Amino acid sequence: MDINGRILDLRVKELNINIGRDGSAVQDPKEIYIATRDAIKEAVKRHSGDIYAIVLSAQMHGVTVIDRHGRELIPLVTYLDTRPSSILESTLKDIEPYKLYKETGCPPLVIYPLTKIIWLRENYKNVFKNAKLFLSAKDYTIFKLLGETFIDRGVASGSQLLDISRLKWSDYALELCQIGEEKLPELVDCKEELPISRSVALELGLKEPVPLIIGSSDGALHSVGVGAIDGRTLALNLGTSGAIRSSSREVVTDYSKEMRFFCYYIGFGYRLPGGAINNAGIVVKWFKDNIINVEADVFKKMKMNIYEGIDRLAGSVNAGADDLIALPFFTGERFPIRDSKIRGVFWGLKLTHGKAHILRALMEGCAYTLRWIYKAMEENNIVGCKIRIGGGGAKSKTWREIMANVFQLPVEAIHTEEASLLGAAIMGFTALGLYRDLEEACKSMIKVVDIMQPDPDKSALYNSYFERFIKIYRAVRGIQ
Repeated sequence: MDINGRILDLRVKELNINIGRDGSAVQDPKEIYIATRDAIKEAVKRHSGDIYAIVLSAQMHGVTVIDRHGRELIPLVTYLDTRPSSILESTLKDIEPYKLYKETGCPPLVIYPLTKIIWLRENYKNVFKNAKLFLSAKDYTIFKLLGETFIDRGVASGSQLLDISRLKWSDYALELCQIGEEKLPELVDCKEELPISRSVALELGLKEPVPLIIGSSDGALHSVGVGAIDGRTLALNLGTSGAIRSSSREVVTDYSKEMRFFCYYIGFGYRLPGGAINNAGIVVKWFKDNIINVEADVFKKMKMNIYEGIDRLAGSVNAGADDLIALPFFTGERFPIRDSKIRGVFWGLKLTHGKAHILRALMEGCAYTLRWIYKAMEENNIVGCKIRIGGGGAKSKTWREIMANVFQLPVEAIHTEEASLLGAAIMGFTALGLYRDLEEACKSMIKVVDIMQPDPDKSALYNSYFERFIKIYRAVRGIQ
């Protein structure tokens, strides 16, 4: 990516995730490292003499373990892994959840490494005993490249192990895990430049060594990549999962002990209050895979991309899906509610409803869940004046329109789907001093290509459906 925010070369490597019936969801950390190395090598092939730096963006919430010889003792336990759930339930009985939340910015959720480490201690005693370091995907990759371990405060803030105010490891969290700081990588800020040796540079296809800038988490860099760092712009990510985030120079946590949103760290002094949902693009994919076989064949014959066809199908139905409301909680939900047992519900299904109504209701249900998180943020004085959207779902004009009307805010789309990669480039050029600060870099490197304005009549309609959506969830929750 160049200094103007243009992608010069993009290489994608798909990674396997092994899902087990026992709730396991793991990845091979070596595979992550090899894929990263090879993607870099291929991407720089035509530009190897022009590279300023390599900047890393990475997933959050995963944990792997290495021993004193640098050998992996377990695969990377990802945020999708539900095996530590029983440990979370028992741990909550012995701690003060709100105290932990206020200190780390992380509500009590099974996704976080803190719970995973306690689970390893209780269930894999030899692994815990022989653990030299607990690492995230990024830390492991850096270890394989440099032989040393570092973690940026952005990724660390999604571990429930970082004191979000002091930006140091939390004494309270480490006490719960029964580990010391020596079991974790060295904390550094996102702009830290890690030196690459000549041999590593050659292995990556570079003519000369360049700085490896550690960067931040994919979520934090998505916010940077869409330019949502001014405290007034909300970052909306619509991928397989979804998220709504703001930014703040101060730590912001929920006054309510329901702990309805997180507060992570971006870098450069910015905090990242917001919430993520399990069910966004994944429910649209379910619809594609299970409901529209006939329509998919029609789209194919028309030489139309299936997701373009899905967008048109959803757009053929009125706002509110003719009184059909979906709770799209196919995989439980984590924000603003913590309910792993809730599942999908359609409310108000009639004989006049068809496939398009089901699709639109699912898309609207995702919007209502994100609006519910934002409602909690508003109650804590986190208020946006516009939304910048990214992720694969941002390509859907219908979904952008739904979001604008549900949130009652303009929704702006930017020039690239790769918001997190753009955010990494913005952070890298700023760290190198080519821009004065992140704000200047964002203004120069981000281009808004579409603005969807809210319609007052549709927004009023969605307000009533949103309130009904919450009532339906509360009624259904009582049936579990």
